[in-house]
Amino acid sequence: MSLDITVGSRQITSLGPLKDLKSTMESDFKLGPEIQSQLDKPLSTLPANLRSVAINASQSPSWSPGAGEFTFSLSAGVAGKLAVLLAGDTLLSYADEFETDISIGPVAAPAPPAPKTIPVPAGAAYVCIELEFSIGGGISAEVPVGTVGIFGSLSAQNTFGVAFYRKCSPSDTLHDAIGAAFTNFVLPLHQLTFNNLDVGDYLHHDFNASLNVGLGASIGYTKILYAGQAASDISGTATVFDPNPSIIPAFEATASLAFSFSYAGSFEALLWKDSATIGHMHLYRAKEQDTSLGLHVGVGLISSPVDSAAIITDQLGTAFGRMLPGSLGTMFVSKVLPKAMDEAETYAEEAGNKIAGWLTPINDAQATLDIAISTTRQTFILLDYTFDLTAPAFATAWKTAFDGDFVKALATPNGGVSIAAGGGMEKFYQRKTSINLNLFGQLRVAWSDAIISNSRLIYAGNNTFHLIAQVGRQLLLDVNGGQREIDLYFAAEADLTSTALQLGSVDLHCVLQARGNQNFGKYIANFLGLITTGPNHDALVQSVQTVVTNAGATELLHLTFNPSAYARLLASTITNGKPDNQTADEQNYAAFANACSDLFTSSPANFTFAGQRLGYTLWSNWNIASNDQWPPSPGALPDRTQSGDAAAGVNYLNLEFPQAGMNAALIGYALQAASDFMNFCEDLKTLATLTSAPPELDAWDKLLARLQSMMKNDVSPDFVASVALALTQLCAGGSPPAELTAPAPDLTDKNSIAITVTYV
Repeated sequence: MSLDITVGSRQITSLGPLKDLKSTMESDFKLGPEIQSQLDKPLSTLPANLRSVAINASQSPSWSPGAGEFTFSLSAGVAGKLAVLLAGDTLLSYADEFETDISIGPVAAPAPPAPKTIPVPAGAAYVCIELEFSIGGGISAEVPVGTVGIFGSLSAQNTFGVAFYRKCSPSDTLHDAIGAAFTNFVLPLHQLTFNNLDVGDYLHHDFNASLNVGLGASIGYTKILYAGQAASDISGTATVFDPNPSIIPAFEATASLAFSFSYAGSFEALLWKDSATIGHMHLYRAKEQDTSLGLHVGVGLISSPVDSAAIITDQLGTAFGRMLPGSLGTMFVSKVLPKAMDEAETYAEEAGNKIAGWLTPINDAQATLDIAISTTRQTFILLDYTFDLTAPAFATAWKTAFDGDFVKALATPNGGVSIAAGGGMEKFYQRKTSINLNLFGQLRVAWSDAIISNSRLIYAGNNTFHLIAQVGRQLLLDVNGGQREIDLYFAAEADLTSTALQLGSVDLHCVLQARGNQNFGKYIANFLGLITTGPNHDALVQSVQTVVTNAGATELLHLTFNPSAYARLLASTITNGKPDNQTADEQNYAAFANACSDLFTSSPANFTFAGQRLGYTLWSNWNIASNDQWPPSPGALPDRTQSGDAAAGVNYLNLEFPQAGMNAALIGYALQAASDFMNFCEDLKTLATLTSAPPELDAWDKLLARLQSMMKNDVSPDFVASVALALTQLCAGGSPPAELTAPAPDLTDKNSIAITVTYV
């Protein structure tokens, strides 16, 4: 029932009453003998090469601290490490903002944000003890404590790190500092964790959990809480919500937050105290996930290799059929792609293997083609909880929190729990198709098309919740190191500061960016010339063309359409499958066809075939043939909202263009892209009228789902730039852009150029 610490041949004997490392069996820790000669010397004189040593445990002790439900066990052998940190050293570091790894737009960080660091202050020193525990007792690998809570690990190899940082003086001897660190070592996840933690000390730990966390307004029968605070306690919030308790069903009598969700994953927590009465817990998702959590419902990463035939046939065919050199391109389109159509509804891996097999005899086994299709859903959490240790119900609230239910902890009456400003959560969704091609080691191509949705909820303090989202489509292409990027995305913001969720500006952005890709750099210069006029703009186009001559340069063009700009769009009304008046749709179709003609040189992408313009009348007939019949039934009209039977549409196009052959399907693909654009115009016009929504995250999620649907269904991946160019013509209202900046701010590379254009 003792704790023995041995350094070489000496024991640390000056231990006070143990706070948490109380065991029913003898616990024996052995530290590296190399520091034995330093035990009686001050910490300030400890050589740098001796400031970190291993900790070994000769037994397998266990601890069940306080009234906790968890048992912390060590395995015999190397159990952790001991470190001494002096003034100016980095004491610890932790995530202080979201670890974004999926993003769109030109402001995307090239790497995850740098962690926040806490240095050892002047005149102080720290001894850190880090131990790797197995957590057991009242928890199991499969079932958490309560409906939410802490999981163990499904793998016996997985342990959970607990690092305790004990503040001391540089003049303390190493002997006394080690003894104080072990004496005052605090274990997490029990009722006395905060009570046992001294001001100036820190406790960091990681754990698996299914947590119930949330932000927002909590409406109950008698009061309303904002981040766990009564509305009456927050200035200016008396009239924010005026609920009618009579309409709340009895089973909803307990308070619930408007923004809440349960999430299973790996987490990290940092605990410290500002004073004897105020404690903090900094909670965030762990950077490294326990792979065994895949067996728990709700884990963040989900991958599906199954995809529709459309992506394999249309995107693979258009992307590579034109790209492969010479006869290989012809062989791919004529022999490989038709076979791929039959296989495309199976797993992407199987399709990729078959395509690679078909390429082998053509390329004498020197070509590889890999297809990957994946769906990613991730949720990032970053919350700072403050605990008033003097609150009457603190013990109850803290017990609820470390059991995993932070929502209930926030709503505990007199529990003393609140959320600090800056905390929040971020949801990511990505649907991505990627293809990698290598021919003879001379042509290396990587191509991807992704639908991306980023959504953030951030508590700004004083009853203000910011909702921020980016939803869009991203196209990336890398050919032998030359990169092309096209992004089209919505950026939306909202604040929950009144009885309705107040939407800010939902802006539409388009980014064209070339990195070391002179051909696409020239494309961007041409695009800029198509949207601007006048001598100054001509000079700007010439500037871009000059930069393109630098082989490694970056050219970026960023377009922004404010709601006031896309509110100018017109669209025909479709009622019962029939348009009221086709004039508006004809105008939108013409703008899109003209944009394709300006940006594409090949047929039918440029909306010509066999010398004939692919005009609105042809589109109308094709649509009617696809959705009704051909020759048309009496009174038949096109319905752009329906794609119909593609085979019937191809049959009509073969009648119109007897020489089309396989190109008939490509003509239909271009015409469908025009249908998508006309639908996009109608959806944008409706979107411009949105100003408010009910005060629940559900309404915000529905908005994001709507934006995601627009990007997925109304924007063809091969015509994203054409969509943007057509919008510049339709949204400008005959006027030049409201703002044109070149070069854009913060561009440090003098061999590159960035231009921003805003339409209002």
